[in-house]
Amino acid sequence: MHALIIANGRFPPLQLVRKLIKRADLIVCADGGANHARKLRIKPDVILGDMDSITPSTKTFFKSIPQLLIDDQNSTDLEKAIEFCIQRKATSIDVIGWSGDRIDHTTGSLGCFKKYGIKVALRFVDSVGELSLIQKWSQLKMKKGERLSLIPLERCTGVTTKNLKYGSRNETLELGAREGISNEATASSVTIHLKKGTLLLYRFRT
Repeated sequence: MHALIIANGRFPPLQLVRKLIKRADLIVCADGGANHARKLRIKPDVILGDMDSITPSTKTFFKSIPQLLIDDQNSTDLEKAIEFCIQRKATSIDVIGWSGDRIDHTTGSLGCFKKYGIKVALRFVDSVGELSLIQKWSQLKMKKGERLSLIPLERCTGVTTKNLKYGSRNETLELGAREGISNEATASSVTIHLKKGTLLLYRFRT
């Protein structure tokens, strides 16, 4: 089952959002994400979180939709939504509205890949591209010239790539030491090997 989580941050273009909605078997609003859903006339299957961002008028508008108060201060609303989708047997999840003006919220969102990336296939979508988790061995179908970045959330060792303009061979990526920002595919198939660490792939939309 494929789920779509609507969080309370910046949204990608409406045309893309509509495509994501059509693909989803389950639509979950994380707290204030319901405010965006209301504006865009999106009907979620459930609204959940600590309910400190959803407006009273949105609560009333969606009174026929299940609204779950989860008062757990040790997890973010996005984490609560991902947990809910996993409990509902989702195998893949798209997330929109995951980034915003507050850097602490954005970095907290990125941490979800480390916490849940093994349990479910996560894809964070924004107005420029999409973010996903690199497995120990990943083969990607890409267009020649397509741009991508490799983002290490922690020390990532044994990074080896094939068919990238700036290649790596058993190297280490780490924030503040060496990142993999703004690379480019040189063929229609790109391979990335990783020995250890949490490494994200950001693909720019073409």
